Amino acid sequence: SLKDIQEPFMTKGIQMMADGTAPETVTEVLETELYQLEQRHTAGANILLTMGGLAPTLGVTGTVMGLVHMMGKLDDPGSMGPAIASAFLATLYGVASANVIFIPLGNKLKALSKREQLVCEIVIEGVGAIQKGASPIIVAESLKAFVTPKLRAQLEESRGAGQSTSEEESIEPQAKAS
Repeated sequence: SLKDIQEPFMTKGIQMMADGTAPETVTEVLETELYQLEQRHTAGANILLTMGGLAPTLGVTGTVMGLVHMMGKLDDPGSMGPAIASAFLATLYGVASANVIFIPLGNKLKALSKREQLVCEIVIEGVGAIQKGASPIIVAESLKAFVTPKLRAQLEESRGAGQSTSEEESIEPQAKAS
């Protein structure tokens, strides 16, 4: 039943197919959904990557402001050391936040998005093949092209042993044959 499918994108494709929607329309709708998903994910990742690009600049700005403030206290040489140290902490915070937080998070979001997009591409291909009346073996073989040879071997082993693959297995993008 459709309620048992946990992937909403797949549910939409199968529901449209079951409703008798024309194959071209199903493909068009699913590709539009995929495009919009990509746009949303790219926007989120780009915010973090932009923050990663700006954080060091803000850190340097904080350092300059701290040094200017320190220059106002030149009559007290004993306070210059701590003032300089705290001023340079701003640069450290800016560079560290960029390279430890913002850029890695942005790149992780991009990687997760690519994985989700690949799943959607597999669904589009599978639904299209089913609607064309391809045999289950042909559908399975065409979808295997999307995964790495290593994962293909694991899928074959698990199918032969009657087990499912681990959820930790990753789907790695492969070039789609035209």
